Amino acid sequence: MQTYHITVLEIGGKTVGGDFYFGDFVPAEQPYPNPFSMTLLQGGGRNILIDSGINTDDPGKQALVEAMGLGNAHSPREILATVGLSCADIDAVILTHAHADHASGLDCYPNATFYLQREELAGWQMLAQHPNYTGLGLFSMDMSDVARLEALERAGRLVLLDGDAEPYPGIHIINIGSGHSFALQMVLVDTEKGRFLHVGDACNRPENLTGTEAFPFYLPNTKFAVGATIDIVRGYDRILELVDGDIGRLIMTHDDSRRDRFPWKKSELDLTIFEIC
Repeated sequence: MQTYHITVLEIGGKTVGGDFYFGDFVPAEQPYPNPFSMTLLQGGGRNILIDSGINTDDPGKQALVEAMGLGNAHSPREILATVGLSCADIDAVILTHAHADHASGLDCYPNATFYLQREELAGWQMLAQHPNYTGLGLFSMDMSDVARLEALERAGRLVLLDGDAEPYPGIHIINIGSGHSFALQMVLVDTEKGRFLHVGDACNRPENLTGTEAFPFYLPNTKFAVGATIDIVRGYDRILELVDGDIGRLIMTHDDSRRDRFPWKKSELDLTIFEIC
């Protein structure tokens, strides 16, 4: 069985109120660190990223970072250099979804094949064609990335998936469907320590799944969601099923609490690197 080494690379961060993660269940004035990240899978002679980071070398993307309030943001070029890689070393990029902090580094990887759910691209294409729908993507999506994705498809470098797939041995893409975005995909990864599930933004912190002492049930994160809340919480059922209820096997893009579960260090960019396994 092919196994992979998993490294989470933070790309920047900011602080948000509790309502950002948990809606009305946690006060807006309660602060939470909100790291942004991409994840590196290495095995079988391949370097594979889950999500692309943000191409801050592009002035347009740098302006986007400033509008998002993202601090200490760095380009994939700089971040990969901290682990001894270049963008040209990346063989594939699995995009959990097309939001700006996950898919705004499409121009960075000259040798990579990209993977995205077909329904995800179709959803954003629909918004791009209907001005009255623009608000659904406000602050979460750089609509210029729709054209970038279309160009990658024409070049034969974007694989549009219709559901679950196993693009490489030991890497299982799970389509969780509508909710946070039009068709969010997760990545189940085989490692020497068992399977870990990268959930993208399907949930952001363990409390979305476990609840809190005051509210001991699912606390759905509906921020920027385009789907129904019921779809989000049904996704939580699927997440827990895939890891047999072991939240320690989950990787979440914006989860600052992972520093309590996984070894970490600071890079020369003052960004955190997590060695998952």
